[in-house]
Amino acid sequence: MSNIRIVKNEIPKKCQVCNGEGYLFRPSGREKSLDFFEVCRCIEEVCVCDKKPPYMFLNDELRVLSNCPCRETRLKIEHIKKIMRNSNIPYKYQYKRLPDFAINMADENASRNMAIAVDEARHFIEIFDSRNPGKQKGMYFFGPPGTGKTMLACIIANELILKYNTTVTYAKISRDFFNRIKSSYNTESNIYGRGEDIFQRFVVANLLILDDFGVQADSEWEKRTLYDLIDARYENQKPVLITSNVTPEDWKNLFNGRIYSRLMEMTGFVEMIADDYRNNFTTR
Repeated sequence: MSNIRIVKNEIPKKCQVCNGEGYLFRPSGREKSLDFFEVCRCIEEVCVCDKKPPYMFLNDELRVLSNCPCRETRLKIEHIKKIMRNSNIPYKYQYKRLPDFAINMADENASRNMAIAVDEARHFIEIFDSRNPGKQKGMYFFGPPGTGKTMLACIIANELILKYNTTVTYAKISRDFFNRIKSSYNTESNIYGRGEDIFQRFVVANLLILDDFGVQADSEWEKRTLYDLIDARYENQKPVLITSNVTPEDWKNLFNGRIYSRLMEMTGFVEMIADDYRNNFTTR
């Protein structure tokens, strides 16, 4: 911590460069780097600490340790990074944003369909109420494999993390949900007996992404567990983003239509039609 005598250390009220955020989001472009944040010059100019936690300095005038003007901004950046680390969002999608979902497709109808999906995602982000997230419906992205459903769902989550510091939980439905609960039944597992705790984590998450929804919903236990999760999210007024190769109508005749009924209430259906994303899309 620095030992500095200062008279005034006010942070500019509205910096035009960072729009008052105190930091800039600038992806480094380095494949193995997630250091996408840069403290804005308006903060750096009034920083009087050593730029290391706890971001304080020894105020000679008051003879006490004082918070550096940069502290709030640097803690905010650390908080966002922590949320992202704990989200379980796949590495390749972390910090991707709407402009990264650039579409270049030969088929005009497919391009139009994907543009609608992006507009729906943008609308979800714009109307999201971080104080009362249950006020809006979630989204059910469906279509063939490789159409960018997972990336778009993760982009929505990233935007909400950056904008509202919203906590997010991403789960591949088979690997991260079903398999973990099943593992809790194994007496030799380190999560034995914690099935209810695992289930509740998915219930209470502020925003939940369920990827590959319906891929392995074959048994009655899986169908019932899926319904219980969706129903619990509904009762707790928590939004869910779902990606699936299965159309919503395919759920009508499964589990007495109960899953379909809840999906109708909780989500807006967004179809994504395109050839394989890797062959038709470019991201920047």
